[in-house]
Order: sequence, then structure tokens, then C-alpha cells
Amino acid sequence: MRKLLSTVLVASVVALAGCGSTASHTAGNAEPLASVTAKASSEDLAPPEVSFDTPLTATEAGGRVVASGKGEEITKDQNVFINFASYNTEDGELLGDNFDQDPRPFQTTDAAAEDLEVLYDVMVGAHVGDLIAYVEPAQPATPESESDSAEPAEIQELFIFEIVKAEDIAEPSPTLSEDEVQKLEDDGKLPTVEFDDKGVPEITIPQDTEAPEGLAVQVLEEGDGPEATTADTVTVQYLGVRWEDGEAFDGSYERGEPATFGLTQVIPGWTKGLEGQKAGSTLVLSIPSDLAYGDTPDGGRPAGPLVFVVEIEDLKKADAAE
Repeated sequence: MRKLLSTVLVASVVALAGCGSTASHTAGNAEPLASVTAKASSEDLAPPEVSFDTPLTATEAGGRVVASGKGEEITKDQNVFINFASYNTEDGELLGDNFDQDPRPFQTTDAAAEDLEVLYDVMVGAHVGDLIAYVEPAQPATPESESDSAEPAEIQELFIFEIVKAEDIAEPSPTLSEDEVQKLEDDGKLPTVEFDDKGVPEITIPQDTEAPEGLAVQVLEEGDGPEATTADTVTVQYLGVRWEDGEAFDGSYERGEPATFGLTQVIPGWTKGLEGQKAGSTLVLSIPSDLAYGDTPDGGRPAGPLVFVVEIEDLKKADAAE
């Protein structure tokens, strides 16, 4: 259930677009949710008013729309912005909610359909403004041996999700071709880099120039080591600045030692930009905001297009022996 909560930590006050009638849209084993009712709270920054017969006994994932909204229907490949509150299935006590925070998206993608199948199924086909009751086992019950059959564990939490809004997921920015990058370089529309006598870079952003509409990878020096794949781990020296003003926000040079990252653990602009590059190479990555941290500052992370100088000092292949 922690995986679910990390996906849907949400909230903020949003008035529901009508909750007068109860819909019949369900997914999984929704029978234990038959007694659940919910309606928007009359108080600001408060979770819905929820009631259900206690104890609510469920051992399988299930979802049901318990109050209908009047907004657009949720479809595949959308960011569905939701609030949530959780309740103890034994006594109905409110355990927690996020209705005093900004909603965050649950993505109705193929990955969600595989990892959170029932939640995906109840979201797709629901509507903006709906309240959804949802239960899911904390973890799969597994038998101790092949000859035993495990007793399914009773679910301890009932979730109520409020669908605030939905937006289609935009196609990610492309990676520019070598010819496109060269043209931008020739036109003076990409950053330039100078290294001081200690090997520390300084990045200059071209004045009065918009960031490229795609990921631009400039190879300042090509190494002769193995090529990186997205499953590999790299050790790098790096410096990151904002395209907007050239201000540095992160880097390893000042710390005096390189950093090590798995290429699945970094922003998409790094994953895409370093894939296929050789150990020993020095690169400049001009990364659009959708392949970085987005357009809105979040937890101190920089918003908007970013630029990185990256020196790949070492590369560990994913299939290398331990």
C-alpha cells in the first residue's frame, strides 16, 4: 500500500462537480464496498463525509464510484489529479488525508494498468468530480510452501479518492538529431562551455534565445570507453544551470568528488542524453522542462529548461559481475 500512497499523495480543496447520485462503475471485487457512501465536506480543506458499515471486511482489491461527478470521462494515458482520505476498516476512523495540499497526478498508463490494475480499471471510465472507494491488500499473501495455501489477509484501510481534474499526457520532447544540434550550434543557439585551469566548467547561455524544443546533446570530447545503456551506472563530474538565467543549482565540482548514478534513477533528459555515449566523454545536455523537473518548482528543484555539463569518468555495465 505504500507504493500506492507514494503514487497518490494529493489534496487541496476542490469543490466536487455534483455528488448527488451514486454510480455503478466498479473494478475488482467491489462487493465489500456496497455500504460505502460519501459526499463533499461543507468545510474547507476537509475530506469528504464518509460512512460505511463496520467492520468492512475485504481481502481483495476493489474499487467503486460512490458519488458521481459531472466532469469529463477519464480515459487511458491521462494525468488524473486526485485527493485522498483513508479510513480504518474496523471502526471507520479517519486515518489521514491530503486535502490541505495540492493534488498530484495518477497516470492511466500501461505501467499503471500492470502495477495497480484495479485502481487503473476503476479510474478509467470514471468522471471528474467522482468519489471512488478503494481497497487493496497491503502486500500479496503468499503460501509458505507449494503445498500450502495462504489465508488472504484482511485489508486494514479504505481509501476515498476524489478526481479533481484530468489532462492528456503530452508526448515527451524528442531528442534532436546530430544535424539539428549542429545547426543550432552554427546559429549560436546552444550553450558554450569553458573550463578553468582546475577543470571546472563555466556555462554560458546564449542571450535572447529560447531553449531548444527537444533534447540537444553536444559532444565536446568523445571517450573511448564502453557505450552506456539505460541499465548502466555512471560515475560523473557534472554542473547544472538553469537556461533562464544561467544560475547554477547543482554540481559535483564544488564537492570535490564525482557522483555515481544509475541511469534509471535520474531525470529523463539524463537517461536519454547519456544513452549510447562512451565512458570518457564530455557532454553538454540542453534539456527541455518536460524531461527535467517540469515547469513548476517542486521541493527546491529547478523549474524550466536546464543545461548540464557531464564528464563520464567511469561506467559500470548492468551485467558486470559483482
